[in-house]
Amino acid sequence: MASIVTYTMAGGTWNRLPLSYTTPIIVSVSILVTIGVWFIGSYIQTRRQIRLPVPPGSYGLPWIGDTMNFMASSMSAVGYQKWIESKRRKYGALFKIRFLGNPLVLMEAPAGNKFLFQKEGKKQIDIYWPPQVARLFGRKAILNLGGEEHRVARRYVARFLDYTAVSRYVETVERRTVQHFADHWEKEEIRGSESDTFVIAALDKTKLFTFSVMCSLVISMDEGPEMEVLLGKFNTWARGFISLPINLPGFSFYNALKARSYILDLFSTHIAQRTAQLAKDRPGASKTAAPDILTSLLTVADENGELFSETKIKDNLLTLLFGGFDTSSTALTMIIYYIAKYPRVYDQLLQEHRSILEQKRRKGDDEALIMTREDLSSMKYTWRVIQEALRLQPPLTGGWRRATTDLEYNGYSIPKGWTMMWNNMNSHFDPKFFHDPTTFNPSRFEEPSTITPFTFLPFGAGTRFCPGNEFAKMEMLIFIHHLIKRYQWTLVDPDDPVIRDPMPMQRNRTLIKVTRRIL
Repeated sequence: MASIVTYTMAGGTWNRLPLSYTTPIIVSVSILVTIGVWFIGSYIQTRRQIRLPVPPGSYGLPWIGDTMNFMASSMSAVGYQKWIESKRRKYGALFKIRFLGNPLVLMEAPAGNKFLFQKEGKKQIDIYWPPQVARLFGRKAILNLGGEEHRVARRYVARFLDYTAVSRYVETVERRTVQHFADHWEKEEIRGSESDTFVIAALDKTKLFTFSVMCSLVISMDEGPEMEVLLGKFNTWARGFISLPINLPGFSFYNALKARSYILDLFSTHIAQRTAQLAKDRPGASKTAAPDILTSLLTVADENGELFSETKIKDNLLTLLFGGFDTSSTALTMIIYYIAKYPRVYDQLLQEHRSILEQKRRKGDDEALIMTREDLSSMKYTWRVIQEALRLQPPLTGGWRRATTDLEYNGYSIPKGWTMMWNNMNSHFDPKFFHDPTTFNPSRFEEPSTITPFTFLPFGAGTRFCPGNEFAKMEMLIFIHHLIKRYQWTLVDPDDPVIRDPMPMQRNRTLIKVTRRIL
């Protein structure tokens, strides 16, 4: 029998043990050591958690937790504030809930917001979206990418939306704006000519305007039946953001996924057509492919010299159209709403835009009436009105992150894998940061330095600061200029409340009674 040099003391003598006896002993010792190490590690982790407890709060029912209450409260700014305040009174400024089965920590402002944005820059947290949102955008959408992949994608997307690029879009956007008012407002004016007024749903008009602008810049699509169908599909798709992720007929999420499939199929058709056009184009010859964002995405290579995949292109076309359409149309509608509620704001806007037009007319030619970046920069009060509308009714209320390592914050432990949320409504309605927060008061933005950092976040912050903020600002300023130049208006039903579906809107889609005026 084989043996190894292993000895044991028995009756005062050393005896050699066979290998068949020692193997189980070695295995047993190994298992005991492994278990011991695991227990020691668990003990250390437990002691650490005892020293630093997780944030206070209640998990509620298994899996469901506070999901339904959170989603219901998010249907309006007032409802959300009431829900937040009830939690704060019970648990404090920082608290946890269970959302769709996962622990979710709602951070306080501004310290919690700053913490998240700084930790993301240090790669200690990463992007997280509720499962229905992540799936609706697509796994290759810039909103879903993390780490280095997000950094690279953001750099390429920024090429289309940075200050230099936006300067090239000013004339195109203005011409689209002028055409929009001619096609969709003046026609309504003609129908209502007997009474000198007409009634429109502002949200429908702003959606049509911003969608038309983005379709032109992204895929060179003009207004027509194809665009109208696509707009309807986008509206169905967006409603899936605040739905339960149940992919069964009759549920909003199911309808949203069907709409997404339609949109992606349409993108595939445009990609195939554009690819064929690019293949025919030769250096030095006239180009048949439109110089839009789709062409850029098809021809730009990443750092390794590889072209973007069709999946990545389609997911990001979807993201770009959404980012430049739904959020901007919502913001414009809320601006129209607040201008109507506060006539003094309209009067000050009228004064500012009359002054701009008078200066341009002194130049003596029609071309001088075209907006420039300098004109937009002079719209100081208009921009403050936009900011105040974004404070009271931000299109997007916040963002989600997930801890990629154990975190410590303000005396609490946030374990790896937990999700966290920053929410600008926490600070936008806090009187510590904005005096008389429920009142529409653009003058609070006269001195930007007086705004506490990380309390006004309509475009987010940190490494995921909205890359389209300059474009959105330009588009809204141009639209408001031409609106003020042509019309004044009142709300048909001032008492119709603002809800969120999923973005802020009145139930009547902000019906306004419009009267023509010419500056």
